[in-house]
Amino acid sequence: MKKLIILIVLFTSLLFANKTQNLYDFIDVDYSEAIYKYITVKEPIQECYEQEYKQRVDINSSYDNNSIGLDTIIGATAGVVIGNQIGKGNGNTAAKIVGGLLGGKIANEIRGSNSDDYYYETKTRTKCVTKYINATRKKIIQGYKNHFTYDGIKYVKVTKKPQEQIKVTKIISY
Repeated sequence: MKKLIILIVLFTSLLFANKTQNLYDFIDVDYSEAIYKYITVKEPIQECYEQEYKQRVDINSSYDNNSIGLDTIIGATAGVVIGNQIGKGNGNTAAKIVGGLLGGKIANEIRGSNSDDYYYETKTRTKCVTKYINATRKKIIQGYKNHFTYDGIKYVKVTKKPQEQIKVTKIISY
């Protein structure tokens, strides 16, 4: 019974519903007027200059820390001698190898860490900065106001390009 009442109400509302119709008309534009926008245009230039700076130079910087020197060889030999005193059999051989490697590494690091002697050298580098000059105002077209008259009333529609005709939609309800 509820479904029947709902269906009757639905059909009745459809019978009395307003109908609408869209009508389209093309109206001639009376005149188009440009809309201007002002922008600032700047010319970029690069301005470069020399800048002095100080750089720390170690006196031993020309010394090649990656080479094996006499001190590294003496350190490795001392490591092998100390490793020989430790362990027996295969452990003795492993201790000699590890001792030699550690002794050589320690001696090489000691040589590299003795660079307390240094001086500062003055150097120059080129620095560039972008600056903007000759700021000018430029007038550009942003769009167009299209003026037209419809049913005795004046209207304006803004578009990107000037129009010769404007499409007008008229909705009629009954």
